[in-house]
Amino acid sequence: MQYDLLARLKHETAAWHTRLENAPDLMRHDWSRDEYVALLERFFGYVAVWENAAGRRMPAHLREFFDARRKAALLAADLHVLTGDERRADTVPLADPDADLPALDGLGRVFGSMYVMEGSTLGGRFIAPHVARLFGLANGEGNAYFDGYGLRTGSMWNAFRETAAATVLPDQHDHAIEAAIATFEGLHAWLAGTRVESGASA
Repeated sequence: MQYDLLARLKHETAAWHTRLENAPDLMRHDWSRDEYVALLERFFGYVAVWENAAGRRMPAHLREFFDARRKAALLAADLHVLTGDERRADTVPLADPDADLPALDGLGRVFGSMYVMEGSTLGGRFIAPHVARLFGLANGEGNAYFDGYGLRTGSMWNAFRETAAATVLPDQHDHAIEAAIATFEGLHAWLAGTRVESGASA
């Protein structure tokens, strides 16, 4: 089947997905603006470092595919809108690629980790309008990260699925699962201000 890898990723990472999804309850109605800014800063600190690490592992023929999915700039723009400081992202603590990121050696691990980062855009379709209403934001200004690809979210996700299925060979499927789980764990720990005890490395 074309999506054997994606079916495995969805099934075998479900528990970690649920754990991360429930950690910062982004659909709650009692968020303060400061709490929202702090959360975006945590996301930036992880996403910017992850994108640099994963981007370095992408072969030339997939560079455009990957670069079109970078979102650190959206987080930086959101922080600028919300704080009025255009350099706010420059002051954000960054994750340690050796301690906070999963191992990204090999395309299987890169795509397994990317499954987590790309999958987050699906939930963003609900989060973006919620925070816009909560904080009186114009669409795409202050919620650009969660808005992600906007109306293209579905097509971008399908394109990711197709590319992952075509790129990751069967003997790399286990590595993809391992990297996805490690990414869920690492991102959960980072957002909570802690660190994964096992110390996965990039």
